[in-house]
This record gives sequence, C-alpha cells and structure tokens, in this order.
Amino acid sequence: MSNNSNNNTNANWQFIRAVEEAFFLLDRDHDRLVKEDDFCAIAKSVGIELDSNEALKLIQTTIREQTDDQLDETGLTVDQYSTLMLRYVGSSELNDELRQTFDVFDRDHDGLITRQDMDKLRSENSLFNQLDDEQYELVIKELLIQGNNNKGLDFNQFVHLMMHQ
Repeated sequence: MSNNSNNNTNANWQFIRAVEEAFFLLDRDHDRLVKEDDFCAIAKSVGIELDSNEALKLIQTTIREQTDDQLDETGLTVDQYSTLMLRYVGSSELNDELRQTFDVFDRDHDGLITRQDMDKLRSENSLFNQLDDEQYELVIKELLIQGNNNKGLDFNQFVHLMMHQ
C-alpha cells in the first residue's frame, strides 16, 4: 500500500474521531444528546443569545430536515450529528475520503470488502500486525456480520460502520 493511501486512511479515521469528539464536547452533561440547553450554551459561546424555545425549534427543524427523522425529538443524538456531518462536510470531502479508504480495503475492486480482501491486505503490509490470529478472526467475523449477507461489506455499509461505531 502506498504512503498516500496510508495518509488518506489515517485522515479518515482522524476525521471520524473528530466528529465524535465534537459531538461529545457539545454534549455538556454527557447524556449522549445535544439538547436546547447545550445548544443555548454553544450559541452564547459565539455571542448569540438564544432562548430555550428557539433552540428547541432549531434542533427539531434540523433533525427533521437534515436527517430524515420526522419525530419531534428534543435532542440530537451522535448518530444524527454524524449524519449531519456526512451531509455537509461529507457531501464532498468526507465522502471522497471514505471512498478512498474503502478502495484501499477492497483489494479486488469488486465493490465489497471481503475476507479475501482483508487476508490479502494483511499479507501485503503490516496493517494488522498488532492483532494476533484470534483478534484478526474477530475483525473478520464483525466484517461479515456487518456485511452483505456474509459476502462482505459494500460501500454504504462501510460508511455506516465508520460513522456509527
């Protein structure tokens, strides 16, 4: 694998972790929801005065319009936040980075990350050297569970796995 591919993979993981970390910074009471009080504090930190009703309406509108969730929820979950980030940042840059990472794992370029792809990747470089055989088999098992009828992981499943795990 080229050094450029390693850099892209590292950048993808760093971005995904940054999205999750940003969410947990916004979630001041650590209840895994960004609610109106969190949103008001965020707004205040950038000089915007927002009352709770306005914040709640903004949250609910955002959830309905940007995540396709039609419920009148009072808080934004980490999954919804990740979906928002994918739509705004990911519509170009993140999607491209995720596609490049997927392509690194999809060694035979058949549109699925399979056990054979992972075995080939493992034999070609040191990506999985820190895993013993038992740990590696757990990774493969999870891949197949998340994947397309135990055949492998397609791009959409890969994106979901990366953004929601």
